[in-house]
Amino acid sequence: MKQFRMRSRGVLVVAVVLVALALLLGGCGKSSNQGSSGTGSTGGTPKAGGVYNFPLDGEPVGIAPVTYSESIGYNIVHQVFEGLFKYQMDSHGNETTVNNICDSYTMSPDAKVFTFKIKHGVMFQPPVNREVKASDIVADWNFVTNKTNWVPTTPAYIMEPIAGTDATGYAKHGLAIKALDDYTLQVTLKYPFADFPTTLGHPIASIWPVDYAMKIGTKAYNVKPVGTGPFMVQDWVHNQYVDLVKNPNWWQHTATSGPWVDSVHLPIFGEPQTEWLAFQKGDIDFTLVPTGQVASSEQMAAQKGWITNKFPMLGVYYICFNMKSPVVGGAANLPLRQALSYATDRAPVIDTVSEGVPLVPTGVVPAGIPGSELTQLAYPTDSAKAKSIVAGLGTLPTLQLWYNTGSNHDQILAPVQAAWKAVGINTQMKGIDWATYLTQISQGNQDQIFRLGWVADYPSIDNFLWPLFQSGVSGVNLCTFYKNPTVDQLLSQARGTTDATQRMNLYIQAEKLILADASVIPLYDYRNYRIMNTRVANQTYDVFGSGDFWTVWVK
Repeated sequence: MKQFRMRSRGVLVVAVVLVALALLLGGCGKSSNQGSSGTGSTGGTPKAGGVYNFPLDGEPVGIAPVTYSESIGYNIVHQVFEGLFKYQMDSHGNETTVNNICDSYTMSPDAKVFTFKIKHGVMFQPPVNREVKASDIVADWNFVTNKTNWVPTTPAYIMEPIAGTDATGYAKHGLAIKALDDYTLQVTLKYPFADFPTTLGHPIASIWPVDYAMKIGTKAYNVKPVGTGPFMVQDWVHNQYVDLVKNPNWWQHTATSGPWVDSVHLPIFGEPQTEWLAFQKGDIDFTLVPTGQVASSEQMAAQKGWITNKFPMLGVYYICFNMKSPVVGGAANLPLRQALSYATDRAPVIDTVSEGVPLVPTGVVPAGIPGSELTQLAYPTDSAKAKSIVAGLGTLPTLQLWYNTGSNHDQILAPVQAAWKAVGINTQMKGIDWATYLTQISQGNQDQIFRLGWVADYPSIDNFLWPLFQSGVSGVNLCTFYKNPTVDQLLSQARGTTDATQRMNLYIQAEKLILADASVIPLYDYRNYRIMNTRVANQTYDVFGSGDFWTVWVK
């Protein structure tokens, strides 16, 4: 989602998201650029005890299911909360959906009614210390779809398929869900959606004790939330650190499954350089690398025996247009957006500023999502075409290009600004702090052009089309306020189609129209570059922005 697992805060040239499991790298100073997964040192036998030091690339927006909205907060949420389902990489490197607290489920023939059986013996963390019941899920989902409980970037759209919600996931009178007994949950949807369980691995669908949150107050709960996961929040000292401790009552704990470390210390860093220096001093076990230091850091890693990883991930960095803007939005300004798209030269951004880390995009859906290979950019780099269009547009005003500060986005966008100027389009960049930035663009207050990233909330092409370009939610998530009735129709039809091949064809048709409308310019597909030490083993990182801290152990 941040990097919205979520809209992107993007602290390195490729953003804050960390990537995937399964490729085991032993030894010293190793680097891999293949596949889509990676772990740190794995030698030896796991043992209990110690502290894992993992950096946060900024202050989290929130660390509870209804307050978190970006990949920084997800690093906490992923350890503390669990849902009916979780995402897990298979042997082929594909992210799949598997049962978690859900024991089994059935789907009605029309794919509108789902009945979930939940596992017995799943316990809430201390101080709650009671078993999870189906009624807890009813309370959770009704809470997160109540607009009075939202923060501006709450991803409630995940719950939108459930009957009783509007297009944004808001349920004015409650959801069509009910507990048939203590361990059985029934959910009725507004339309057929065979992939509905896939969406339920998202943290907004996590299971947590609403009654406890109401007892202590949501403000207190959001600072020290309680879930069912392997780690508990001990402290959150704003702008300094978050500390987690092992959950003694984790229902999945066995003698061979972890969690192994006693605690996780997550210091908060405001700038990449500070984080990188802290890693070199040995204060943290994992780090990003500042812009322009990829090659030099690889050389240092080889000398120090550190492990480097550079892997694809499920995310896209977009240059976005406010489609409500009279200057760049709407059908009348399509030629200007086309010119800007043609003029965008990705080579200096990817090869020079980002030192070859990101990947060239093929559309609004990144590589690694099934179907991404079936489209191509409608307006690939072609400065001659851009100049030809600009020549027919008359005198153009200086356009506004917004970005969030503190994350090197000015450096990323500088070559884009230069390429636009070369074809006759002048822009003025404006940097805004992250919190204000999110508020402004979510309200449609950005002047004209801005940048955001999107990282998959669930592993489906639907997640890069419906929440970003369906007119009911396009202003909530990617904040473009894009609207195309034909795209809306195709996306709705796709969601309601149970045949996988037919469903994919509908999504591809929608993506081609979206690309032609040029409400965004896909700048690059995210790829992650990070460095790990060998003090700890089994550091793992998923395509959604976090590691499985319960697998880590101190060597």
